[in-house]
Amino acid sequence: MNNQSQNNDAKTKKDLFSFNTNSSNNSNSNIQNLEIDLRNFLLMLWRRKLLILLVMTLALGIVFYFVNSVQPRYTAKTLIMIENRIDPGPEFRALIANMRIDTTLILSEAEVLKSRSLAKKVIERLDLMNDPEFNPRLRVNKEQPIKAILNPKNSNQTGTNFKSLSVYKSESKTRTEFVERDMGIVIDKFLRGVYARPIPGSFVLQIEYTSQNASKSALIANAIVDTYIDSRLDKKFQATKKLSSWLDDRLETLREQVRQSEAAVEEYRDLNNLVSGPRTEINAQQLSELNSQLVLAKTKQAEAGARLQQIKNWITNPTSIETTSEALKSAIIQNLKISETTLLRKISDLSARYGEQHPKMINARAELAEIRTKLKTEMRVIAKGLESSKQVSQARVVALQGSINEIEDIRQVENKANIKLRELQREAESNRMIFDTFLETYKKSDNKEELQEAEARVISYATVPRFATYPNKPLFLSLAAAAAFFIGIALALLLEKLDNAFRTSSQLEEIGYPCFGVIPEAQKVKKKPIGDYILTKPASNIAEAVRTLRMILNLRSDSIEERPKVVTITSSLPGEGKTTLSSWMSRITAKSGERVIVIDCDLRRPNLHNAYGEKPDKTLVEYLIGEASLEEVIHKDKFSGAHVVFARSVPNNALDLISGDKMLKLIDSLKEEYDLVILDTPACLAVSDARVLAAQSDQTLFAVSWNDTPREVVNAGVKQFTDFGYDALAFVLTNVDIKKHSKYGYGDAVYYYSRYKEYYSN
Repeated sequence: MNNQSQNNDAKTKKDLFSFNTNSSNNSNSNIQNLEIDLRNFLLMLWRRKLLILLVMTLALGIVFYFVNSVQPRYTAKTLIMIENRIDPGPEFRALIANMRIDTTLILSEAEVLKSRSLAKKVIERLDLMNDPEFNPRLRVNKEQPIKAILNPKNSNQTGTNFKSLSVYKSESKTRTEFVERDMGIVIDKFLRGVYARPIPGSFVLQIEYTSQNASKSALIANAIVDTYIDSRLDKKFQATKKLSSWLDDRLETLREQVRQSEAAVEEYRDLNNLVSGPRTEINAQQLSELNSQLVLAKTKQAEAGARLQQIKNWITNPTSIETTSEALKSAIIQNLKISETTLLRKISDLSARYGEQHPKMINARAELAEIRTKLKTEMRVIAKGLESSKQVSQARVVALQGSINEIEDIRQVENKANIKLRELQREAESNRMIFDTFLETYKKSDNKEELQEAEARVISYATVPRFATYPNKPLFLSLAAAAAFFIGIALALLLEKLDNAFRTSSQLEEIGYPCFGVIPEAQKVKKKPIGDYILTKPASNIAEAVRTLRMILNLRSDSIEERPKVVTITSSLPGEGKTTLSSWMSRITAKSGERVIVIDCDLRRPNLHNAYGEKPDKTLVEYLIGEASLEEVIHKDKFSGAHVVFARSVPNNALDLISGDKMLKLIDSLKEEYDLVILDTPACLAVSDARVLAAQSDQTLFAVSWNDTPREVVNAGVKQFTDFGYDALAFVLTNVDIKKHSKYGYGDAVYYYSRYKEYYSN
């Protein structure tokens, strides 16, 4: 039955408390876990609210002290716009290197406003060398110079009028003892307060200056833009002056170059007898006509050669005379050809009647040979005529080719001379064009007023700032509060991670075993033992928590016979409330009408008698060594009716007595007589008594002191049981501070009651 009970307990634990459940109804588990994590995080913030408030208070106090002790600074702002209203033309822009108004120019001008050269001009203009804010040499006696600047009416100074509406007047006070090194120091200090940036999407620059004095910041900001515009005007004037001087020199040089280049063209033309116009056209026409005649002559020569070749072919092969054009044109040849044809027909008729030796045949053939001889003679005459015509054509071709070559030679000489002439003409034209361009530019540069525009104007002059820009108290305090809040959260999370104790039942269940109960911490009752607490306060949270724990044990099985009867109560370390829990559970169970007995199994440091407030004569030790009977060692609690077996200290042979057969038989016999047998054992890490007794128990309750027992100690205690395969283990969180525990969520007792009730009702 004991093995069956352990198997049932193991099955129930796996069904109820496994964190890797593969149930088909767990589709929303991720959302639930997310909600739980968020809730736990908010609860953590609530628990650590004092720490977060302390960090925020300290941070705000430090920042508040800083912003009230630091020297305030004031920032004055002025706006200028870079513009280009004048378009002097592409030639003039190329000469004076006028820049385009684009992003690169705006950024470049911003750097000019922050340059050391401009800063030096402003310093000299406002005589900031005599201001102790910029010159550390004057800080020993700094009040007088500042008052002299801010209150010019009380001094003998004369004001300097700027184009802007100056906030106040100042006078330059020269000090001869400052050297260039001091000027560099003052410039560095001055530039720390200058800030220039372009306004996105426009040609506007915003210039800011930050100073310890509001009026001074406005004066310096206005002086910067005034000095900048004056510098641009001066630069324009110098550029115009330089350009005019350069144009004068350049025009004179170009004029002389034009004169020399045109004279060189005329001199070369006269030297080479080059005449432009009709002569060039005549030579080209003659050359064209000669080429045409040469083509015709070569054509006739080719025709004569072809006809001559045809005649020669006929002389060699008379049968092809029909193919020659000359034969077709000659009347003599045509007549002879007709006679030949007639005679051949006659010979054909005679050959049909006579033989070859017939006189008529011989005469006919003689006539045919004579006709053919005449044909050859006539063709030779034609061939001689064609030969003469061919020779004439050849002579004409040679004559025409000579004429063409002569004209080509003349043209080649003239072309070579014209190349040099055209080169001289291009040079003269180029010099003339450059001269005309410079002359036109020089005429445009006569308008001096246009060249002296600054191409920048002030949109808005700086006014005296009413509030300090540094330190920005609202911003600093809000940032400090936000930073301190997050630092406080980080510290709270760190403390939570460093917290090595168990505070909730869910933390205990992460080990892998269920938590059956959460027992609150009891306040000590005056002059009464701790076990009497539930008797004096039966409606307290502690009594309800113990009743719930007992109910959970009863719900471990569907039938009364299978309910756990032997329950071992142990812990990792002494002082975790296991003995107190044993006394409370025995009395609560007895009050409900069940038969219960609790045995103090700690034979080294027994403490159960203190919980009941009794001093026993006969203990478990006397029974186990045979000096007393079972009836003598069982004491009945007069307040609850629970039966109790006390113990005394016998450290030398405690394990032998607990693990002996008599102890095992005692447990078996009591299990038959009582509804519940509670074994109060010593701490499992100290001795192995709890493991021996747990093997004979139906359920083991592992007490863990709330916010006290380290996690590694609990893990080590649990390992004492898991090493030999014991699974009927459950946690009980003891000594719980209800007020602090409520900060971790809702009460665990109600939660576990509902959880088990729902499970067993199904």
